Amino acid sequence: MSDQTTTALFTTASGVLGGVGKAVYTKPLLIAITLPELTTVIIYAAASAAAGYLVKKVLDECSRQISNYFKQSNSKKDE
Repeated sequence: MSDQTTTALFTTASGVLGGVGKAVYTKPLLIAITLPELTTVIIYAAASAAAGYLVKKVLDECSRQISNYFKQSNSKKDE
């Protein structure tokens, strides 16, 4: 499994666990938590992790483009 896949899975799992933990903490009785509420938290956590991963990929690409630009500029100065 690649590092990127591992990171995405870890981010999603931690978001889900954090969201469920918060839902349980804010409702003192576990009985008061319903399946639809847990489903909403899980969907929100997964969507949040996916959005975060997408932003990371976009920023990585921007960083790569900027780095390539400066490398090309430096190589032209050396000629």
